[in-house]
Amino acid sequence: MNSVIRISVSILFPIILSTAAAAAAAPMVRVIGVKDSRTLIVDRTGVAAAIRLAQIVVAPAEEGAATEYLRTALVSSWVLVETDARGESYVYRSPDGLFVNAELARRAWTSGHTAMVYLGEVDPAPQRTATRAPSKTKAKAKTPSNVKPPKPQRARTQPRGAHRIPQLPSSGK
Repeated sequence: MNSVIRISVSILFPIILSTAAAAAAAPMVRVIGVKDSRTLIVDRTGVAAAIRLAQIVVAPAEEGAATEYLRTALVSSWVLVETDARGESYVYRSPDGLFVNAELARRAWTSGHTAMVYLGEVDPAPQRTATRAPSKTKAKAKTPSNVKPPKPQRARTQPRGAHRIPQLPSSGK
């Protein structure tokens, strides 16, 4: 019985793992066309596929302007597509990370375009400052051998500045 379970686990585990990894990956796809203000045509591994943008409502009078905005902003661009449970998609343009659904929701086609500038890759690692040439006079470097540890401080029994408070003479009545 244990050997049957062991064999079934050894066969099913890699299948489940590879399926989960494939489902979790959100591939980058290239936009090859725009059908209307809510539908993009993308190239998924050589096959044209239509994706429907999530949570987008465009007035019929503005449909043409919104479609033209999508054409200028996305055609021949790489995008990241995240699909929800209903099959609608959230789209992010690469490399600047423009959230296309939000741009359509705020009616970006009326204001022209979103002013974004691609500044290049980000390197969050600390940068080394340029070192100076050694000076002719050598300063004594502090090394652990000549650095004295700080003196331990006593616990305070009186408030700070108590020694400055004048003592009034006591009246001897």
